[in-house]
Amino acid sequence: MASISRRSLAQLHLPANLPRLQLSIPLLCPICLALLLMSGCLAVSGIGPPPQVQSEPAGLHVGQVVETATGNVIGIDELAAKLSNVSVVYVGEIHTNAQDHKVQLKVLEKLSQGGRCVELGMEMFPAAAQPILDRYMRAEMTEDEFLHDVRWKEIWGFPYQLYRPLVDFQKERHMPVLGLNAPNGLVRKIAHNGLGSLTPEERSQVAREFHLDDPRNRLRVRNAYTIHGKDAIKDFESFFEAQLAWEETMAQTLAERLQKTDCKCTIVVAVGEGHIRGRLGVPYLTFIRKPHEYRTIAPVPIDYPYSTMDPDLADYVVITDKSEPLHRPTLGVTIRPVASRRGVEILEVTPGSPAAADLRKGDIILSVDGSPVKSVEEIQRLLAHGGPHYKIAVERNKKEMTITVTIEP
Repeated sequence: MASISRRSLAQLHLPANLPRLQLSIPLLCPICLALLLMSGCLAVSGIGPPPQVQSEPAGLHVGQVVETATGNVIGIDELAAKLSNVSVVYVGEIHTNAQDHKVQLKVLEKLSQGGRCVELGMEMFPAAAQPILDRYMRAEMTEDEFLHDVRWKEIWGFPYQLYRPLVDFQKERHMPVLGLNAPNGLVRKIAHNGLGSLTPEERSQVAREFHLDDPRNRLRVRNAYTIHGKDAIKDFESFFEAQLAWEETMAQTLAERLQKTDCKCTIVVAVGEGHIRGRLGVPYLTFIRKPHEYRTIAPVPIDYPYSTMDPDLADYVVITDKSEPLHRPTLGVTIRPVASRRGVEILEVTPGSPAAADLRKGDIILSVDGSPVKSVEEIQRLLAHGGPHYKIAVERNKKEMTITVTIEP
């Protein structure tokens, strides 16, 4: 497996279903699977690290902010002052890194001081979930009911505790949380068969306008496509359309919100880093719909091996504590979706793995802890949220049985 720096894993949601995937690979994107073979989602080591630019500021420490255009080092309060009249502030994240979410919360808190109108846009929720979000923000449902109704585990899948402080902060202030993205099932369908495969009802759930001719965005996604598994992808155009379906829908949602509020409220956007790099992706696509002032922020760990002054990272880089590796449950099987879409077939069982005692090559995994599975990513999500004991229903020799597998932390 390629060796990749932590910050070279740009968080882009590029939909796919690998025909084969070893489940010891950590899941980094809810609908990004084929790129897991490279342990990342866009800017992998084959593309190269961020370019070295001006001399690196000396003696950086946690909490400082680098203004990439000038090289000036400022504090978080000065950053908040610079952002006070900005309509949209994008704060990137590696989805599993708690340090990144702390930066998002700090920016939200600082910009909200003095009772300012600050809304929170989140890639993690589909735009269609807005009525549920509104009900939860009005305290009309419990957190468990909320997470169930927005289908958090199925749609996003990363631990909600990483995002709870953001949502709770807005809830306490009676300020909106905005769902931004497209239904991930439709994005996968586009990747498999193209935008034209959507029914009229499905087409209405993604952005009305797709900017397919922009050369910079095409190059950005083309770089990912070159190292992406192609089995579940029709062709590059479908791949590109799928990526744009995710980003264009977020951009359309943001632009419509800016139009509705006449840019009187700042929107802080929590979004994967890959969607804002180089001020392309969501920031660019939002701006061309509704011109406005925006800035991008990238949390970067103190042990980041490249230049913090790379303007492609963001307008501002916030220095965080050292990054920590993510440890995910490892089942120890190689699997692929079956043609019937009913379960996934085990192609190989790793000797000595948790699966080795009871699971066999040829078994069809039907469900995990009672939740039916038909794709690799669904198993990844269920493993991430359960344990250490998992009840796995399998079909073996045309007979169904339930096997308990224990995966120690």
